[in-house]
Amino acid sequence: MNELILKQKQEFVSNLAEKIKKFKVIAVADIRNYPDRHLQAIRKKLRGTAELVVAKNSLIKRALEQAGKEPELTNIMTGPTALVMTDMNPFQLYKFVKQSKGKAAAKPGQVAPYEIVIPAGETSLPPGPVLSELKQGGVNAQIKGGKVVIATDSLVAKAGQKITDAAAKALQKLGIEPFEVMFNILAASEGGIVYGKDVLDVDEEKLLADLRRCASEALNLSFNIAYPTKQNIILLLQKAHRDSRSLALNAEIYEKDVIGLILAKANAQAAALKSKVGA
Repeated sequence: MNELILKQKQEFVSNLAEKIKKFKVIAVADIRNYPDRHLQAIRKKLRGTAELVVAKNSLIKRALEQAGKEPELTNIMTGPTALVMTDMNPFQLYKFVKQSKGKAAAKPGQVAPYEIVIPAGETSLPPGPVLSELKQGGVNAQIKGGKVVIATDSLVAKAGQKITDAAAKALQKLGIEPFEVMFNILAASEGGIVYGKDVLDVDEEKLLADLRRCASEALNLSFNIAYPTKQNIILLLQKAHRDSRSLALNAEIYEKDVIGLILAKANAQAAALKSKVGA
């Protein structure tokens, strides 16, 4: 029996290693505290563009090693892991899973991500033992008109505070899921380069704003030091033309482009002098 299990594991590792070699991008994700329903949902969303494998870390590590993948991928695996194989580039993959965030119920002992407040109002819960369960969880619940209602806004957990067992039960009874969960990609490998989560998690709006600012500052710098580039050459020529006209006018250089301005200036000066002499 042990030999059979060993053979099955070896076949699994071998098959997975061969599959890994066929994809351009390999990513590892930590699925600790990631609800199974969300895992199935992300697997369904990735269908056709990526393949997701969940197995013991030891098996995944062996497959990665057999496929010649970078040790950074195996070194980062500490908890339950999912392997993602795809031809999407790593940044597209991370953006895809980031847009697929979901909600999860609170568990006793988890730290509240923000102040969890149950707003006042009616609930769909029928009267019964649930009333005392809600009250134990810090919810100001009452029975009105045959329904359980929240009489006032009720704070069940402060930000950074551990959620009690009673509070977790009360939130579950009310169908409130205060936690946001995301398929936690730790790193992705492409072409021999391993990209960590800190690199993959790109704020596109901020990145574009930074690029626009840098481009604007670079254009201003090159223009002010008169360093010609494809982007500023027209502006530099226009400035040079204006400066040369101004110089020719002030120095009274009789050049065809400014002779009309020089004569107009002389005429204005003559008119001003005439008015003073006449006075």
